[in-house]
Amino acid sequence: MRIGVTGASGQLGGGVLEALLARGVKGSDIVAISRTPEKLQRFAERGIVLKKGDFDDEAGLASAFQGIERLLVIPASDLRPGIRLPQHRQAVAAAKQAGVKHLVYISTVGAHRGQDLFRTHVETELAVFASGLAWTILRIGMYYDNLWMGTLQHALSTGIYAATAPTPAANVARSDVAAAAAALVSTSGHDGCIYHATGPHSQTPAEIAAVISEVFGRRVAAVDVTQDQFNGALKGAGLPDFVVAAVGGIEAARARGLLDLVTHDIEYLTGRKALTLAQYLWTHRHLADRQTASH
Repeated sequence: MRIGVTGASGQLGGGVLEALLARGVKGSDIVAISRTPEKLQRFAERGIVLKKGDFDDEAGLASAFQGIERLLVIPASDLRPGIRLPQHRQAVAAAKQAGVKHLVYISTVGAHRGQDLFRTHVETELAVFASGLAWTILRIGMYYDNLWMGTLQHALSTGIYAATAPTPAANVARSDVAAAAAALVSTSGHDGCIYHATGPHSQTPAEIAAVISEVFGRRVAAVDVTQDQFNGALKGAGLPDFVVAAVGGIEAARARGLLDLVTHDIEYLTGRKALTLAQYLWTHRHLADRQTASH
C-alpha cells in the first residue's frame, strides 16, 4: 500500500513522515509531496519517495498522486482570505483524477461558517464528502506549539497571558496530531469516520497561565482583554492584516466555546494518551529562549 502525504516539508508533514516510519511503514511505500521536495533530502535518505506537488497546479498534483492508494491532505499554508479553499478543492479533484482510493483530510475542531480560516475547513470537508472517494476527517485542536510564536515569550517577560474570555479549550501537541494522522493513513477501518484530535483536558486561560508559572518558575496571570485589544497587539507586533484576522478569528472561536471539546481519539488511534500541556512544556522548556515563527 502506497501512502502519500501533502505538505510534507511543513512541521506537521515532517512529523507524520517520522510517525509513519516509527510505525514500521517502509520508506518506499511513502510518498512525500511538497512544493519544495529538496528540503526533504533527509527523508529520501531513509527511502521515502519525494515528489513535487503544488496546490495551485491541479495537473501537477494529479501526477504526483499517481499510484497513491491512501492520501493525507494537510491544509495549505497560505492564510490569505480566498486562497486555501480553491487550492484544497484542486487537491481533492486531483486525488480523484489520480485514482486515489482513500483520502484523509486534516480539518479543525470548531469548523464553522464565518471567519475564512474555519469556513475553508467546512467547505473542504464538503468537497471531500462530494468527491466519491472513501474519506476520513481528522479535526484537530489548536497546537500547544503555537505558544512558541510569541505568546509564551511575552507571558514570561511581562507576567501576562492575555485572553478575551475565560472559556476553556482542549489544545494539543503537534506530535500527537502527527501520530494520529499516521495511524489513520496507514490502517484500515476508518472509512466515513470523523475523529477529533484534542488534548486530554480543556483548560481556561487562567489554568494555562498557572501551568506556565509552574513549569518556568515565573508568575504568570491571565488578563482579560477585548477582541480589539487582542488584535491590536498582534498588529503592533508587526503581523500582516490577514494573519491578524486568522489568529484573531481563532481567539474569537475559542472565546465562543467552539474549541472546548475533549476526546480520547488520539489514544484510541495511537495506543498512547495525548500529552497534557504540563508534560509538553516540561519536555520543551529549553525552547523558552527561542522564537519559533513557523506553524
